[in-house]
Amino acid sequence: MSEPQRAVVLAAGRGTRLGELTRDRPKPLVEAGGRPLLHWILEGLRQAGIQEVCLVIGYLGEMVRRSCGDGSAMGLRICYREQERLNGTGGALLTARAYCGEEPFFLCFGDILLHPPGHYRSMLEDFAAARPDALLAANYIDDPAPGAAVYFGPGRRVRRIVEKPPPGTSSTRYNQAGAFVFTGAVFDALDAVEPGPRGEIELTAAVARLLEEGRIVRAYPVPADDWLDIGTPELLDRTDRILREAT
Repeated sequence: MSEPQRAVVLAAGRGTRLGELTRDRPKPLVEAGGRPLLHWILEGLRQAGIQEVCLVIGYLGEMVRRSCGDGSAMGLRICYREQERLNGTGGALLTARAYCGEEPFFLCFGDILLHPPGHYRSMLEDFAAARPDALLAANYIDDPAPGAAVYFGPGRRVRRIVEKPPPGTSSTRYNQAGAFVFTGAVFDALDAVEPGPRGEIELTAAVARLLEEGRIVRAYPVPADDWLDIGTPELLDRTDRILREAT
């Protein structure tokens, strides 16, 4: 079975924790290593063999359109979908449902980079070889409390995923890393989950639903140093330093 050649990148967020840096630009266009983080992500996807990308945009979305265009300058074909209401990562993915169709696809967050970029191809190869219902990257971290704790066992089969567990309570040190390969089963799962207290539909809930249904979800472990985030000024400084040292 061939590897997926389509990807969806969630690039709708503002990034309020970055303060003035995102006052006049969307979070994925914040620069690290001399260029917008979104451009690094798109280059990694292109190197992995991805040919088409759907960018889900929202806050200052026209800036993303101007920055990335139709993708031809990057060796990609890029289209856009608008997330009119910021209703969670699952809600963002649902805006690209028609684009994804029935074929497996790569999904990643526009503010998180796997580096070196070989991880993107490795994830696609892992998916093509094992053919699970979903593959998710899981980064090694001191405590997954700010994100989602990922529990997996033999064969890297995920047993459980817990959104924002209380600090110090997780017996796993793996965190959902913001990169996935999904089949169409994820959309059925998203249809079945209830929005959270803030009215948001989260991907974590959809993954949990897949597990409840007995679907096969595999983890792709990512070393701590290979997961780059720009969610806070401190994380942005770290990402900028690592990318500059690598070039």
